[in-house]
Amino acid sequence: MAAALERALGSVTAGEAAAPPVPVLVLGPAGSGRTALLLRAALAGGGDGPRALFLAPSALPRLPGGDDDGGGNDPRALQRLELRYPPTLGALGRELAAVAARPRPPGLLLLDGLERYLGGAPVATARLAALLLEAARSPGPPRPPGQVLASLRLPPPGPHVLPLLRRYFPAECRLRPVPGDPQRFCARLACPGAPPRRWRLRFGPHGRLRVAPADGDSDGDEDTASDGDEAGDGDEAWG
Repeated sequence: MAAALERALGSVTAGEAAAPPVPVLVLGPAGSGRTALLLRAALAGGGDGPRALFLAPSALPRLPGGDDDGGGNDPRALQRLELRYPPTLGALGRELAAVAARPRPPGLLLLDGLERYLGGAPVATARLAALLLEAARSPGPPRPPGQVLASLRLPPPGPHVLPLLRRYFPAECRLRPVPGDPQRFCARLACPGAPPRRWRLRFGPHGRLRVAPADGDSDGDEDTASDGDEAGDGDEAWG
């Protein structure tokens, strides 16, 4: 399902059977750690993870620092990570066309800052989503497509954006800030056919990220564009 993101959050173990990849939208307000979570997904598994292509509209100021179990401390992880920065929608389209023409696509395709490529036309949103999924498919002999993760800042840039994107991205990871603590966030991953899963994230110096499960939280955050947060975010999960 959303194996790459689940590995990043520490819920997939080595040797676990892989399920067919499902495209995932990572949603959250400004400053909620969407970029850090995508990079953690790219580096998860250390040197044994899949080849990853990270696309963003502007260069990252730095890569995140190491973390407890996300693979960021393994220098081999960086060797399988490709970073590309197409600044415009046209440049992104050319990058995706080039990826689609590769003999073998990357195992993980990540797009950060989706909102910066979207205009006001619904057809452009749908076309970009279709291009992303097409780029993750192999043009050669049939094989499973690569995992696609794309981040979108909330609120979205138009009322049509989320309904259209959900046609192409059946899974969502929603990031919500913990009131009163700018370094902590709740993550809720919803995949088709599976109950929602939750984690608590805490960001430290140099991009360090700690993750803890958040079992038993309320399930009252149905799919909306609000930036509210769930209740029950004490410190007990951090030990």
